[in-house]
Formats: sequence, structure tokens, C-alpha cells
Amino acid sequence: MKQLTENHEQVLSGIRIVEIGTDVAAAFAARLCALYGADVITVEPPGGHPIRRLPPWPDETEDPEQSILFAYLGMGKRSVCLDVNDPEDVRRLIELITTADGVFESYVPGQLRELGIDLDELMDAKPRLSVTHVSPYGQHGPRANWSAGALTAAAAGGQLYLTGDREKPPLLTAGHQAYCQAGLHAFGAMLTSIYAAKTTGVGDSPDISVQEVQAATLEGAGPASLWHRGDQVRSGNNPRALWGIYECADGWIGVASMPRQTGSVLDVIGLSDMKGDSMFTQGGWSPEANELLSDMIPGFTMAHTAAEIFEMADEHRAPFALIPTPAELLEWPHHKETDFWREVNHPVLGPHPVPSGPIAFDGDRGRFAPAPTVGQHTQEVLAEAPGADRVNSRHGESPKPGSLPLSGLRVIDMTQVWSGPYGARFLADMGADVVKVEGPTFPDPIRTAGGNRTTPEINLSAYFNEYNRGKRSLTLDIKQPEGLTALKKLVATADVFIENWSSGVADGNELGYEDLREINPRLIYVSMPGFGHDGSDASRVGFGPTIEQMGGLVALQGYEGGPPHKSGISYGDPIAGAACAGAAIAALLARERTGLGSYCMIPQRDGVTGLVGEYFIAEALGVPIPVRVGMANAKSAPHNVYPTLSDEEPRPILGLDRKPVSTADDRWIAIDCRSDDEWALLVGLIDDRRLAVEKFKTLEQRREHLECIDALIAEWTKDQDADALAARLQEAGVTAAPVLSPLHLTKDAHLRERRNYIPVEHGIAGTHLTTRPTWRLKRRPFLPERSGPVFGADSNAILASLGYTDGDISRMTERGITGDELL
Repeated sequence: MKQLTENHEQVLSGIRIVEIGTDVAAAFAARLCALYGADVITVEPPGGHPIRRLPPWPDETEDPEQSILFAYLGMGKRSVCLDVNDPEDVRRLIELITTADGVFESYVPGQLRELGIDLDELMDAKPRLSVTHVSPYGQHGPRANWSAGALTAAAAGGQLYLTGDREKPPLLTAGHQAYCQAGLHAFGAMLTSIYAAKTTGVGDSPDISVQEVQAATLEGAGPASLWHRGDQVRSGNNPRALWGIYECADGWIGVASMPRQTGSVLDVIGLSDMKGDSMFTQGGWSPEANELLSDMIPGFTMAHTAAEIFEMADEHRAPFALIPTPAELLEWPHHKETDFWREVNHPVLGPHPVPSGPIAFDGDRGRFAPAPTVGQHTQEVLAEAPGADRVNSRHGESPKPGSLPLSGLRVIDMTQVWSGPYGARFLADMGADVVKVEGPTFPDPIRTAGGNRTTPEINLSAYFNEYNRGKRSLTLDIKQPEGLTALKKLVATADVFIENWSSGVADGNELGYEDLREINPRLIYVSMPGFGHDGSDASRVGFGPTIEQMGGLVALQGYEGGPPHKSGISYGDPIAGAACAGAAIAALLARERTGLGSYCMIPQRDGVTGLVGEYFIAEALGVPIPVRVGMANAKSAPHNVYPTLSDEEPRPILGLDRKPVSTADDRWIAIDCRSDDEWALLVGLIDDRRLAVEKFKTLEQRREHLECIDALIAEWTKDQDADALAARLQEAGVTAAPVLSPLHLTKDAHLRERRNYIPVEHGIAGTHLTTRPTWRLKRRPFLPERSGPVFGADSNAILASLGYTDGDISRMTERGITGDELL
């Protein structure tokens, strides 16, 4: 692994970011900028950033200088201490902002303006300045000023509803996942805005809503609610036989297999002779196949240790996964081989490990410097500010209507399923011409999931169309020399090339970075292997669930006293996808400076590990964070979900067996009392004397009596409407949110006012709804118009643009090299 010198130029070198944040989302986004070379200045109030007051700490003093969470999220930043309630400090802050390329802010919408910091005015005065707003519900709408925490943010976006067991309440994932996801989106949106400033002279102001980020990442459940008006319920650890977690002889083992990998799983479990059976050859996800494997797999796993199964899986390239703890991952052989863990020397905590960044830019996994103490760099930074005008080197004109930051760029999308298509979709949303390349005999498998093999059917996958909207479709058989030649001609015209193949596949098909760089030295190549291209895990097969498991997240979360629990979506995919988009745009920014392309490698497992970095620091410092605690929270009580009134009308549910059922129940509200004052407000609203007692007054007391408190609150909520009750609680000053399902989200009044679901046109299906781009640009507002592409529909036009004649294209179609029919 390339080691960086002090003067090493990184992909974001020369960019200054000011972080005026209050939460994990802005801090996470700014940390990524610092990791890859930006000068990030975090502005802290007296006493320190609010996340310094979130657990864990090495002892019970809750010293903000010893905050493990801030030690992780503050890495590589400079700290300036300013009081936004002090007019003189406000003047200093405004002066500091004028030196920046970008600002992350996460205050309550409108709050900074009330304090005299009008970011819109500053952008008008400095057109090249970009400001990214990150908030729980966005900058406008009826819930814009609602308070939120990790629990209620997850509740509002749909992911909480999908996580957990059907017969139990929804389950919260570990750490601060909703905010980390929003931070990844804010990172990409900020870089897009700065890229626009570099190329046009005018930056932008993305509005990132934590709720909308999650609502756009509900895997197949989100698209199904938009296309079919159906809903999905929690499916537990085993939604399908080959998609879940099983107990084994010494713990737990995970598996996540697409139909194409079914044969390798059958080899591992000793059923090789069944690979030719029609129940597996015709899709592999049939109800009959699922029932058989659900009966067979537990017996197999209980007869073997996790390590034995993992070794057998490697022999057959089957998608099984271990579920390591933080202690195990800190000693993981692959991570030692790839120098994944880096050590920093914190000024108070001392030396501790941190994970490498989620992206390797030409081998650079990041710059690793410790987090600062509160205000450590105040004098140094303020001395740099007077007279500086870094963002006003040239003024730009207002963007033309319809112009987008990536207009004029071409992206080749070779990816499949979710992670890569999701990443490339961001680039399409931002204006790039994204060409989705599939084989005439080998389409994106998500088109054919469930056994859809006819040409009309493969164009009607809600899942495929949602995550491939706005792209064009080109079919090429790259196994045939003429097909490979055509693809390479396309590469010569491209700016970005994205693949999410297993390690070794690109090079084996003459499509590795070195192959394509010879054709196009300015090409940005994004590779998304599950486990990287080096180290002992590189050859393993990985999908979103196994990447989540191997990345360390699953071992941390679960019902109290229960097994490790997967999240309700294939969690690794959208994390890698958002990182992919950010990587491509960061590399485009660097290309503006150097004129050269670059190689961006995204080991998908590493991105998941980076979402819970504080767990590994705590483990290394000897203060491990409790795991699998259900909804418990060290700084909030109550902190849970409670049943509410059922829906007036049943919601249609489509299960694995495709037999529609319906339900009106399973409605919940999330309540998060983050202070004794909030508790007092909640008690006043409930008006139950059993709660208004001395023994519940303090956080410590409430944590000791949670079972009793939860039961009394549930008694109060069960006959009330979740949306109306959440509004009452928020009005009273209590943090709360309805737990929304995918279908509830499409009907949510706040999201409707924000036009989060918009109509698009599909070539066969006609008009349907899609989610609005989560990167809402203020200066370049944009609504997609096209759904996902019809299979091969743009092949002729694209090939003609490369110089192929009508006769050439007809001959290639006859030979099965291209076409719009599935062969």
C-alpha cells in the first residue's frame, strides 16, 4: 500500500471545506473530505461539537475531549471555536466562510439566518461558493423543523420498518446509520457542486434530507410501492432460504445468493446432484426451491463450524459469510495483509486504530491524522482568513435552465444488481449520459429475478427501472471480438467507466484499468469489488447482505439477548453505490487540476466497516460498546417504538410465493427522550400519574425501569394514529416520528409537499412514479423524465455514433453481438 508523504497531493487537495454541523451526517461528510485531502475546518461552539457529548467515552466523566465518536468523525480536521450567539464571532465565521469552496451545515432550517449568517446571501456574493444543507427532513415542508435522532430518523425513512422480525417490533441498526447514509450523499452532492463551480464559475446548494436518503434506498420494497402500490413487511434474518443468517455449530453464518450462484451453494451443502433440477435451473427462487432449501440448510450449518463452512464456500466460490465482531476484525488476516487499519495518535486518547477510507484513489486510502481538541486551531485559522478570497477567483453567470453539473460527460455503466447501478444513477441524475451495457444473453440479473425471461418481462422490473432511471441501454456480447472492439470504441469517448465484477473479471476480459487507460488516458475507472483486489478475501463472492455481515455491522445489532441481525435491505449495496458516485466526482475534480484520469477502487466491505468506526476505536481502547441491545440507548430513555392504531384500509403485501395478502396493523411510533426536560414534557402530555413519579425523573432512573415505562407508554399509544400523535409530540417538544413503511412513505404528507415522488416515462410501461434525486440542487433544479431503459433500445443509435453503419449493425444483430431481444 502506497504510503503518503506530508506533501502528497491527494484527490481533493486545494479544496477548503467549512463544517458548521450539529450532527453525525455533516461530520461524516466532512470527515470524508478531510480523508482525501481537503482542508476541513470544523466550527465548534464553546464546550465542543454536539457529537462530543454522545457516547462512548473511556470513562464515566463524559469529557468532550475524550469523545470516541468525535475522535473518529473529527479525524484530519482543524477545529475553530466560535460562538454563533456572539456578533463578533459571527463576523469571524462569515469571514471564514468566504475563504471556503464549500460549507456543510446541519442546523435547524432557518436558524443560522436568524443568527445573522445568511448563507444564501453569501452564495450570491460569492457565486463559486457551495453550501450543502443536511437535515432530518429537508429545508422546507411541514416537518422541516422537527427534531430527530438516530431512532426517529430511521423511523421516518422506511428502513426501520423493514428491519427485524415480523412477529416483533422493528429493530434499529447499530450506530448512527441514517445519518451516515445522509453523510455519504452529502459528500457526493458537495463535490458535484464544487465541480460545477470549477467548470462554470457557479457552485450550488444541495438540500439533503435524511428521510429522503433512506426512502430512496429501500431495495425492491421501495420500487414495488411505486409501481404496484404494494407494501413489504419485515422478513427477519431469513427472507429467503439463500438470503439470511443461520445458526451453526459455534455461532452464526450468513449466506446471500443470487440465482446464478445457487449451484455453488448446492455444492457446499452436499446437494450437487440437484443442480440440474428444474426448480433451480428456472430461476432458483421458486417457492418449491425455497421450501426445500429452508429445510436442508439448518441441518447442514449446525453440523459445521462457521470457519469450516467459510472454507468450503471459498473452494466453490459460494456466497457465504462470517459475522465477525470488532475484536475479530481488528485482527482479520485480510486487513493486516492490506494495511487496512491505520494508527493515529489522539492528543488525549493516545494511539488508536482507524479504518482506511472507503475509496482508494490510485492506491491512496486516505490521510490519517487525529481529531483535534476543541478550538485547537482557532488562532491559526483566523489568522489565515483576513483578505482571503479563495472562492471568488472568477464570477459566473446563473446556470442556464436545464443545465446540470455533469452535462456533457459520458459514463459507461457495466454494473449489475444494485450497488453499481445505484451509483451510476446519481451521475445520470446530475446530467451525465450514462450508457448501461448488458449482454444480449447476459442481462442485468435483476431484470430476470423471479424467472422473468421473456423480452417484455425483463423490461418491467420495478427494481431495475428505479435504480437505472435516466440511462441509455446498449447490448454488446463482449465475449465476441467485435463486441469487445465496439465497447472499447465507446470507452474512447467516455469520461467514467464503472464495474462491480468480482476481482479478476475485468482483467480477464481485457477491460482492466491498464487496458482502458491505453485507449483513454483521461478515463476515470471505478472498480467495486466486494472485498478489494488484494488480500486473502479478494476472491470471495459478495453481495449486499454478506458484505454487511463481513463488514462488522451485523454482529453489533439485534434484539436484546438475540442473535446477530441483518438489516432490512442489502445494506452494503447503497453504501457502495453512494461511495461510487462520490469517487467518480472527486476524480473528475482532480482531472480538472491534472488533466489525467484515475483508478478508483471501492472495496464494498470496507465501506460498511467505516460506518461504525467508533466501535473499533472503543474496542482497541478497552471500552467496547455494548452490542445487540435492541432499542436501548445510553443517552436516551425512553428510546423505543410503540404500537399505534391500525390503518383504516388494509395494505396489499406481496410475499415470496407471490400470493397477495394484506394487513392493516403493524403501525408504530418512535419516541426518543434525550433529556430529563423532554421526559417531563412527555409525562405532561400522557397525563398518567403512574409515570409522574420521582423514580423516573432522571435518565439513570428511567434506564433502570424501562420495561415498566415502555409498557405504560404502549398502553397510551396503541389507540392513537401514528402520524397525528408524532405531530402532537413534536409540537410539545418531544422527539418522535411515525414508523413509516415503503407504502406509507408514498402517502406521507411531508414528502408529498416536497414532491419526493414524481412521474417518469417508461418505453413500455408508460408513466409511473420514481423517487426524486436525493441531491436537490437549488441553482440547478432538476426532475428526471425517463425511467430505466428498455433492453437494448439505444444500441443502434449509440453504435451509429461510434461510426458503425446500418449494415454493420444489422450484421452484428444477426450474429448476436447486439440487439433488443434477450437471446
